[in-house]
Amino acid sequence: MRFLSLSVACAGLLAASAAMAQSLKPDEILSSVTVQPISEPNPVLGADGRVHLAYELVINNPGNVFVRLDKVEAIDDAGKSLSSLEGEELAKMMHLYSGRDRQLPPGGTAIVFMDVGFARDDKLAQRVSARIEAFRENAGADGKPTPLPADAPVSAHYSFIGGATTVGKPAVVVEPPLRGTGWVAADGCCDAVTAHRGAVMAVNGRLRIPERFAIDWIRLDAGSRLFTGNAQDLASYSFYGAEVHAAADGVVVNLYDQADEQIPSQPARGIVPANIGGNMLVTDIGNGAFAFYAHLQRGSLRAKLGDRVKAGQVIGRVGNTGNSTAPHLHFQLMDGPSPLNANSLPFVLTRFSGQGVLAPGNEEELEQGAVARIEPRWRGEHANQLPLNDQVVDFQ
Repeated sequence: MRFLSLSVACAGLLAASAAMAQSLKPDEILSSVTVQPISEPNPVLGADGRVHLAYELVINNPGNVFVRLDKVEAIDDAGKSLSSLEGEELAKMMHLYSGRDRQLPPGGTAIVFMDVGFARDDKLAQRVSARIEAFRENAGADGKPTPLPADAPVSAHYSFIGGATTVGKPAVVVEPPLRGTGWVAADGCCDAVTAHRGAVMAVNGRLRIPERFAIDWIRLDAGSRLFTGNAQDLASYSFYGAEVHAAADGVVVNLYDQADEQIPSQPARGIVPANIGGNMLVTDIGNGAFAFYAHLQRGSLRAKLGDRVKAGQVIGRVGNTGNSTAPHLHFQLMDGPSPLNANSLPFVLTRFSGQGVLAPGNEEELEQGAVARIEPRWRGEHANQLPLNDQVVDFQ
């Protein structure tokens, strides 16, 4: 006689409902997928006046069913909804590594990028969980989804709660790393999956999100353009060679100064893990935080390993080295000295003035020589806040 274990039966959606009722508590749901945060979120006050919890949920489908994610909702311990994503908005904030239309095939993985916002004076949740609404189907003999049978022991439409995480310590306060007007916070945080926000990678078998709060600082010239003239000429970019300042006191713990300039507007060449940040410098600024300044001009670094730098000190110049297609300063904080083997930490700048925010799609237009189109959001003076994605700001 062949015996079928309960776990195998449930995985195949063939178990008797009576057995499941005996085995699960009322708040335990056969979820078909797992949900796990990559790291705890750290609150940061954005230039929009709201406190943001930006973090990621890794959703894996280890079984032999198809699971479509319909809604992902952040909740507190009392079950109160804090934010939610569903339908097309959920699809925009997901990386689906196989399958389509928010549907995870057997063995599939997705990452959902969460941005939970609070009013400045709201009481911050100490822990957040995810309430998932989903729809599942069997895998047919042809490998395609097929509806569950009428006598299936589980529901096709279902919801469950998982992915709990505590809320970490607040953002680090640092000084602006640049001076002057018209700086654009390209690929910044938090409500879109930008090149930085979506950069999830595995190092030594562990998922890392090293660029969650990173900003690529580019500068508009007197004509409100990224460049004037030949896009492949570094001299066309008025901010090429701008001084880069230490954002905080710290000790230099990592640097690289062997990368030559890339040709702007052309694909970067010769990129390997060692030089992906171009000429760069990392400083230990204390309390488990490290500042990373990347894509600097070769030979412009004004510190060496072990040197102590002071906030405001010039440490290099804006270049176009490493994985770069136009001059810019890549700046971020992280929880380790390796720019790739770390998780990004939020920061707020002591002071800056907001001009507005680039209109949707304008960042890409600037790369083609277009004039900046700035919408009047988040204008005025800001203190101890994070510049948000595509915000145009001035530094003293």
